[in-house]
Amino acid sequence: MQNFFDNLDLYRTVLETLPVGVFIADRKHVIRFWNHGAERLAGYLAHEAVGQDGSGPWLDPCDRHGQTLVGDHDPLTVTLTNGHPQQCLAYFRHRNGNRVAVHLQTSPILENNDAIAGAVVVFEEGFMFREETSGPPMYGCLDSATGIPSHRLTRAVLNECVADLEHSRNGFGLLRLRVLGLDEFRSKHGIQSAFPILRTAAQTLRHSLDPGIFVGRWGEDEFIIILPSANHMSTLAVADTVWSMVSRSEVTWWGDSFPIQAVVAYTVAQSGDQLAKLLNRLEPAHAAAAGCAIGAAASGP
Repeated sequence: MQNFFDNLDLYRTVLETLPVGVFIADRKHVIRFWNHGAERLAGYLAHEAVGQDGSGPWLDPCDRHGQTLVGDHDPLTVTLTNGHPQQCLAYFRHRNGNRVAVHLQTSPILENNDAIAGAVVVFEEGFMFREETSGPPMYGCLDSATGIPSHRLTRAVLNECVADLEHSRNGFGLLRLRVLGLDEFRSKHGIQSAFPILRTAAQTLRHSLDPGIFVGRWGEDEFIIILPSANHMSTLAVADTVWSMVSRSEVTWWGDSFPIQAVVAYTVAQSGDQLAKLLNRLEPAHAAAAGCAIGAAASGP
């Protein structure tokens, strides 16, 4: 009679039920196993992922600056080359086109003679977006097109942050991201074509930033990001990450892929600032003149 723990199906079942993404790649980087957690986090079903190159462009892993992880910067390649476990924060491109921050760990799979047979990659969402961690419940206050806080709620949060400046020694960072070329894309592809662009940008922001950072809808093609207790350098770093991740996202419309282009303006609110003054500093002309804009005013999606 076979021992319960000698049943290979048991181990597959355990891997499938883990609350993290797991995939196994062979020595040639070919994915041989892809669990349900990986399906949930990356959006690709197992039959779509198995057989793919674990270091290939389909996931397009990059760092916070938007630089693709290849060669010596790719954790899977390093582990398969020298057998050393690796870990890093990477940004996968979800099947839907948005970016997802993941904590990624690789470990070698060794044969009896210690030769490297492959590697196992474990990843989980790096910044879990949970509405319950962002203050009061937001039911009924979410924007229907993007799934993030509406303009009305965003303005209320901004007013509260400005009011708190009088009692706080620390300022807060404020970013205003604008998706470029939305009007042109809509006029060319139809009014409905704008919605997947906005939703993809919003989902990238949700899944690329820490839950303590507020992300909300602002204008028709704009989003507001609020960083608590921020200074100029930390705000600049987040602005760089936000622009890089949104610019590395894409949408598919009638079979064609379109990269999203955006510009990000940023400032730091200090005691005595008023909301109108802060928003004025985030206007494109003022932000660019002050060196507080990131992105290129190129053609849009």
